[in-house]
Parts: sequence; structure tokens; C-alpha cells
Amino acid sequence: MEYIIILILSAAVVILAVKHIRVKKQLKSILGQLDDGLARLVTVAFVDDDVEAVALKINRLLEQIRQTIIKSNAASAALKSSIADISHDMKTPLTSVIGYLQMAEQECKDPKIRELLQICLERSRYCNTLINDFFELSVLDAEGCTPKPKTVDAAGILCEQILAGYPVFEEKGIVPHFEDQGRPMMVLADPVMLNRVIQNLISNGVKYTEGDIFFQICREADLVMLTVSNPVSAYVDTAHIFDRFYTQDKSRSRGSGIGLYLCRQFTEAMGGTIRGELKERLLSVQVTLKAAEDVR
Repeated sequence: MEYIIILILSAAVVILAVKHIRVKKQLKSILGQLDDGLARLVTVAFVDDDVEAVALKINRLLEQIRQTIIKSNAASAALKSSIADISHDMKTPLTSVIGYLQMAEQECKDPKIRELLQICLERSRYCNTLINDFFELSVLDAEGCTPKPKTVDAAGILCEQILAGYPVFEEKGIVPHFEDQGRPMMVLADPVMLNRVIQNLISNGVKYTEGDIFFQICREADLVMLTVSNPVSAYVDTAHIFDRFYTQDKSRSRGSGIGLYLCRQFTEAMGGTIRGELKERLLSVQVTLKAAEDVR
């Protein structure tokens, strides 16, 4: 009789041990499935009431999280689209305001009123720049950033943008210094994005420089480096200057902190890199792109 009891108990122990091992393996499997994210629901390999109940509750939570994310993404997309529409609607009347202010300034003979008109014109242009930045940012967030690459001369585009900025340089008393290797610098890039990157770098330099602005473009091996440098009066956190809305001027009286963020987004979309360096009060921003003939 004792022998039978021992056999029964031994069998029970074996069954419980096997069940314990299988439950433990199933729990590990569930944890592994959860590591894959929300892509799929949790499944169980054998029927066990407790394990099945746990899996069912996990799946309900996963579905709730999934639906919350879907609703959040839809609301975010709608908000970004609305911001883009509002920014676009504001651009047209503001452009007209700038045009009328320019006409009034040209026709005005009173020096005091002319000075006030110039201030209004400068502020209007600043607002126009902010609206353009926010419009571009909202479109970028809503639609993503898909470049249309072509073989372009980065040195030629840089020269064109420097020439286009001469009126502003003269107005601010800034002397642009340009250094290149005396030959085209062909890169595979989206021309619109590359132009926007250089425009933003120049605009950022004009806003914050405490002297002249230095432009350099060169090629090393299969890379083309474009650098814009300018002296600054205050410390600049180069680890964060490409963050959205970062600005060294905490009052934000000179910028929105969007320009360099857009530079990073466009540069990385084109397969390049961008970095900042501050050395002895000289801030340098360098954009690196692959040379066109070395891109496969």
C-alpha cells in the first residue's frame, strides 16, 4: 500500500513539475512576444486557465493602447495640418502688408515717419520669416521629409546664396568671407532642401554674429564639407542648437529656433550630417554630404 501511495505521489510530483516547466516556458514566450511591441497580440501554446486569463488581459490592454495611439496620431496629424493651413493663410495678407509698407517708405518724405515705417517693415519681415518657418515645419511634420536628389554643385549654390544675401550683409555691416578649392563641389542632394539649408545657415549667422561671416567649402575623399562660421557674444550649447525651438537668445527677440532644426532635418534626409562647434567664441556649423560621383 505504501508503495502505491509513493508511486501516486511521485507521479503527481512529476505532473506538477512538468506543468510548472511548461507554464514557465509559456510565460517566457509571452515576455518575448511583448518585446516585439504592439505589432501582434499575445498567443499561448497550450490551454491553462491562469495563463490564458493573463494572456487575455494583456491582449485587451494591448488593443486599448493600440487604439489610443491611433487616435493620438490622427489628432496630431489634424493639428499639424491645421497649423499648416493657418500659416499658409497668414502668408498672403502679410506679404501684401510688406508691399504696402515698402511703397509708403519710398513715398514718405518725413524723416521721423520714414524711420517708423522702416521699423514696421523690419518687424513685418521678421513675422513673415517666422510664419514661413512655422509653415515649413508644420508641412515637414505632417507630410514627412522626402528628398528628390539630383547632382548639383554645392559650391555654386553657396555662392548664389551669398550673393543673394549681400543687401542684408551691407545693411548689417557684415563682410562675408568665402574660401573654396576653386572647383565645383558636386553632391547628390535635393536642390530645394540644400538651398533652404544654406539660407537658414546664412540667416542664423546674420542674426547672431558679432562680426563678419566666414564661408568655407571643401572636399576630402568622398565627402564635401560646407561650413558657416561667425563670432558670437554668448555661450552656445552646440549639443542642442539643432533641437526644435532652441535659441541662444532666451527672449527669442531674434529668432524662433526653427532654422537650424530644419537644417538638420533636411541634411539628414539627404543622407548627410550636420554638427556645431564653438571654439573661442567662434561658432561653426558644418554640413557634410557625399560627393556625387561616389554615391552608388
